[in-house]
Amino acid sequence: MKELVEKLSADDLFKDWQKENPESFLSHFFVPLDSKFNFNSGWEIGYFVNEQITVFVANDNGFEIKPADQIFKKPNAEVEPLKLDEVKLSFEQALEIFKERFPETFPAAVLGDGFLILQTYQGNTVWNFTFITKQLKFANLKISAVDGNVVDSQEVDLVQK
Repeated sequence: MKELVEKLSADDLFKDWQKENPESFLSHFFVPLDSKFNFNSGWEIGYFVNEQITVFVANDNGFEIKPADQIFKKPNAEVEPLKLDEVKLSFEQALEIFKERFPETFPAAVLGDGFLILQTYQGNTVWNFTFITKQLKFANLKISAVDGNVVDSQEVDLVQK
C-alpha cells in the first residue's frame, strides 16, 4: 500500500490536485471483490477534503482521477485519516483471517460479490470486508490491520420484511 501511495504522490496529476486541496488527507483504499476473492479492478485510493472523497485509480499511464463525490457514512460518523504506518497485516494475511472467521461468524451465509476497504474506523485501522450474501444480506467483518483481531461484525438484511 505504501508503494502505491508513493507512486501516486510522485504523479503530476496528483501533485496538481494536492496543490488545489492542501487540507486533504488519505482516507482509504478500496477494491471490489468477486465471491472467490479475486479483484474486479485495481485498488482505488481515496482522499477526503471538504466533506467529499476524491478517488485516484492506477492505470497504464499513471493515475486517473474520479470526480469528487459525497461520502457514504452515518450522520454522526467521522472520516478519519488512514494510518498506513499502523498496517502490519498484508491483504493476503487479512484474507486468510477472513476466510477462517467468516464461516464462524456467519454460518449460514453463502458469499456473493463484495468489496474491501482499508480504512481507519473508530480509531482502529481495519481491513473492512463486506459481501452481499445469496440470502440478500450484507455480511461485514472488520479485521484489525494491526493485530488481526476481529474488531466488528454485522449482518444487515437488504430486504425489509
